[in-house]
Amino acid sequence: MSSRESPTDWQRIEVAGPTALGDAVASARRYALDKELGPSDCARLCIIVEELLTNLLEHGGLTHPQIAVEFDRFDGAIRLIIEDNGSPFDPRSAIPDNAIPDRGGNAGLRLVQSWSEIMSYESSGGQNRLELLLELGGS
Repeated sequence: MSSRESPTDWQRIEVAGPTALGDAVASARRYALDKELGPSDCARLCIIVEELLTNLLEHGGLTHPQIAVEFDRFDGAIRLIIEDNGSPFDPRSAIPDNAIPDRGGNAGLRLVQSWSEIMSYESSGGQNRLELLLELGGS
């Protein structure tokens, strides 16, 4: 771990209600700027958070969304963990060819799958936990 990458690189935020999406994306941006990520890495992190939470809020069956987002920088990567109370959905199971043309054709999930590595997904007791790894310095 380099001197810039320390245990204090971990951050957890909790968002809820109608401002959950905006609050989560704003937190991702603040985290990226605080950790001095490059513009491309900052944009990719924010887009991944936005896409995953947009899908969750639109398709997760949530009447009272409660979402936690964790960021952890280490070894040239950001670990992103999203915990939520939505319907179970493992993005690894999304079939890229099941395009929805009037809604963007699942472009958001394809970005998430190409810009990050989905490390794990689990659902238990009405809670979901998704862990992704975003390599820094990517394009």
